[in-house]
Amino acid sequence: MCDRPLIAPLPKHLSYGDEIILKGKVRDDATEISFNFVLDSCPQPSMIAYHFKTKFKENVVVHNTKQCTWLEEKPEENTWIDKPGEEFILTFYFDDSEILIYTGDDMRDLQYRYDHVLAYDEIKSVQVWGDVEYITEVTFRYRPDV
Repeated sequence: MCDRPLIAPLPKHLSYGDEIILKGKVRDDATEISFNFVLDSCPQPSMIAYHFKTKFKENVVVHNTKQCTWLEEKPEENTWIDKPGEEFILTFYFDDSEILIYTGDDMRDLQYRYDHVLAYDEIKSVQVWGDVEYITEVTFRYRPDV
């Protein structure tokens, strides 16, 4: 198992209306996987704007932020993926006051909302941790400058 299968630096700063799409597959024997929007590109970041973790045995999703130490976890039922071994498409949409998490591609399905704590424009990379088989695509969609 690779603890940090993906560290992808953002090509430019995020702002409201931007989104990041990740496509891949969870390992068949997965126990957990997480998607992290961090304020630096190192493997052990101290500042994480948004941590989205799935624990398969507990069938729970945990939302969190790290400011040198982890803040209070916000657990919810896992509704975005049925079991380990499945392929996924996740879209993280950065709204003005929250991060919206969608599944699917053309017909998106809103799964979760998370009130952001740290500024989007400080996010430097997206990192995937845990039991991922592979990542096939990372897409950065930036809102046109108005």
